[in-house]
Amino acid sequence: MADKPEKSGSKDKGSDAKGGDAKSAGDAPAKKGGMKFMALTAGLLVVEGAAIVGFFSMTGPKHVEAEVPVVVANPEETKAIELLLLDDRLVNDRTGLAYLYEVEVYVKVRKKDESWVKEEIERSRNELRAEVGGIWRTAEPHHFQEPTFETLTRRIEGTLRERFDHRSTDGKPTIDRCVLVVGTGIRINR
Repeated sequence: MADKPEKSGSKDKGSDAKGGDAKSAGDAPAKKGGMKFMALTAGLLVVEGAAIVGFFSMTGPKHVEAEVPVVVANPEETKAIELLLLDDRLVNDRTGLAYLYEVEVYVKVRKKDESWVKEEIERSRNELRAEVGGIWRTAEPHHFQEPTFETLTRRIEGTLRERFDHRSTDGKPTIDRCVLVVGTGIRINR
C-alpha cells in the first residue's frame, strides 16, 4: 500500500508537471494554429489581389485616345434669356362663373435666337394672343388650383414650340421653357 501513495503522489507531481506542460503545450499549438491561419489568410488575399489585377489588366482597354474638347465659339450665345410674350388679362368661365386673371407669359430662348424670336413675336402678336387666350378659356377649373400652373404651362409651351422650333439649326429646341406669371383670379359678373 505504500506503493499506492507514491503513485498518487507521483501522479500529483506528474499531473502538476504535465498539467503545467499541458497548458504551455496547449498554448503553443493554439498560437501556432493562429499563426498558420493568419498566414493562410494573408496568402489568399495576396493571391486574390494578384488575380483581380491580372484580370483587369488583361481585359482593360487596349488603346485609349483623348478627344479634343469641343469649344463653344461664344458662350454668351448659349445663355438663356426671357422674352415677354404676353401681358394681358384673360378670362376663364368653365365653372359657370367668370374669373379674370392678370397673366404674363415669358419664353426662355437662347441669346443667339433672341432677335428672330422677338421679330416673330412682334409680327404675330395678335395671333399668339388668340392662341394663348383660347388655351386659357378652355382650361379646366382644377388647372388653376395647381401651384405653378403646370398643365397650362405645358399646353402653352407645346403651342409655342410648334410655332418656333422649326427654325432650330442645331437640333435643340428654340423655346427652352415657358414661364407663366399669374395673379389671383378675380370673380367678375358678366
